[in-house]
Amino acid sequence: MWTAVAPPILSLVPDLEPVHPEDTPSRLIRGGFVRQAHSGFFHLLPLGLRIQEKLEKLIDKHMSASKVSLSSFSAPAVWKKSGRYREDNAEVFRLEDRKGAKFLLSPTHEEEITTLADIAKQLAARKYRDEPRPRQGLLRTREFLMKDLYTFDATSQKAKETYNKACAAYKDFFDELRIPYLVARADSGAIGGDLSHEYQFPTTSGEDTIVCCNSCSYAVNEQLARKPGSGAMKRTTTDCAPHKSWFGVSKDRSHLVEAILPQFSEACEVSPLQQSILEVDPYLMKTLYPELDLGIEDPLGTFVAYWMSQPYTTTQAMEPSLLPRLTRIYDYRVSQAFAAANYSKGGSETALMEQVFKLVGSKVLLSPTSLDLARLKDGDQCPECKQKTIKMQQTIELGHTFYLGDRYSKPMNATFTTSPSQRTNGETSQTRTQADSNPTKTDQAYFQMGCHGIGISRMIAAVADCLANKQGLRWPRVMAPFEAAILATEENKGAAEEVWDLLARPTEGWNPLDAVLDDRNDKGLGWKLKDADLIGFPIVIILGTQFSKQGFCEISIPRLQTKEKVEIGSLKEYIGPRLDKI
Repeated sequence: MWTAVAPPILSLVPDLEPVHPEDTPSRLIRGGFVRQAHSGFFHLLPLGLRIQEKLEKLIDKHMSASKVSLSSFSAPAVWKKSGRYREDNAEVFRLEDRKGAKFLLSPTHEEEITTLADIAKQLAARKYRDEPRPRQGLLRTREFLMKDLYTFDATSQKAKETYNKACAAYKDFFDELRIPYLVARADSGAIGGDLSHEYQFPTTSGEDTIVCCNSCSYAVNEQLARKPGSGAMKRTTTDCAPHKSWFGVSKDRSHLVEAILPQFSEACEVSPLQQSILEVDPYLMKTLYPELDLGIEDPLGTFVAYWMSQPYTTTQAMEPSLLPRLTRIYDYRVSQAFAAANYSKGGSETALMEQVFKLVGSKVLLSPTSLDLARLKDGDQCPECKQKTIKMQQTIELGHTFYLGDRYSKPMNATFTTSPSQRTNGETSQTRTQADSNPTKTDQAYFQMGCHGIGISRMIAAVADCLANKQGLRWPRVMAPFEAAILATEENKGAAEEVWDLLARPTEGWNPLDAVLDDRNDKGLGWKLKDADLIGFPIVIILGTQFSKQGFCEISIPRLQTKEKVEIGSLKEYIGPRLDKI
């Protein structure tokens, strides 16, 4: 019954729309799924919790393993073993107890799970990151729920076989959601390892970009994508104005990098309306200058502000390598003549660049590299099939699989006992993890690990964003808070209860629907219909005027865009074949 669940819906008056189009986070709040507790922190309400629990069960269905529950607390000492601990990592929440002992709120659990290394383990855990700018509701929060699978194998070959099985299980999981998704090769980032794939939902509100090809199966996160023949290029001899600058600053703020390229890609004589706008590829710049901090929104301003705030005595005492310096790198489309003539000019940021030149003095380096610095764009040539069919897709990342190898087992000395012959064929005996074992002994080997994670809380927001329309939210049946809602006028309440009994109770040849009967006495049918649209039930069964006059229920299936009149005795026959389509 609806009143038993009691979702706290912030309903609008029927037939009145919001003045401005609602975004997905607002709909999740108004629909009674979540409430914001603090910036970046959310409470799950009854409907949101039902979705979360259904997602967890669906993942369990496809990825079974021994379940564990780990503490949200970790310690700097554990992270120092793996080499991931940094005092300047601002995203990690740090705590200190009354005795001065230091702890971390775990942003990930690789270190802690490695101390339990033996067999595959499945973990659903809350994780914490001090996100500097929480946004888009559940998509970018400071607290989030992940469902992780950690695997431990004896050999690299076995570990990669396990990795492929996990990828296949992920595919089955996302296929069951019946939502478009992309699988893309990805950068392993701070987690580590040399093989990983992302599972992404295409959406215009996504913060990731996947480079896809419409002619082949090429799909790669933009961080890894490179243009065909992206090595040294022959520098042009003629320039097309105007030029534009991109700036990046190093983590220690000592190094400012300026990349300069033309604003447009085509020849000068082509009309600006026909030209393609060029943008610098920030991930290529990160490859060229690994010390860059791509998370800074205003690198040029940050560089100037940092050094202007340093006392003169501080800079005088610094090592020469730590003093401010500037590197200018020119795209191959910029001529040598232009680069030489503008070597010490401010360009498009004249005022700030004058400050930069005062700060760096003679420490300006002109990079001799002649590269294509522009990021890929729609219609560019595919690196694999060489067709000009590249498509840039905005996406939201929902899952990530990593082959870690011994990235964590080696520094944390997670080993197992084996004989040389067993190590060769992958058979093991008496697994164990111990800090004082000697991995150089012939009977010890490091576990080969894998890590596979799905963001459950952010999936709620991502699916909602992917499927919502102007009427409200739309949920896949397997994760909807209820598969069906039954709505009725006051005079048809008795018949509505019969419909609920028919559909929600198991009978021979019928798997019961997870249905809710809207039994609110203080709301009319029009109000209930608006609420059902907002919440996004996959199936809505209405016992209104048509039922009173002719005995027909109206069945609406929003994702199929169908609305039919069906007698009560034919409901199962009508609904059953359509369940697998929603």
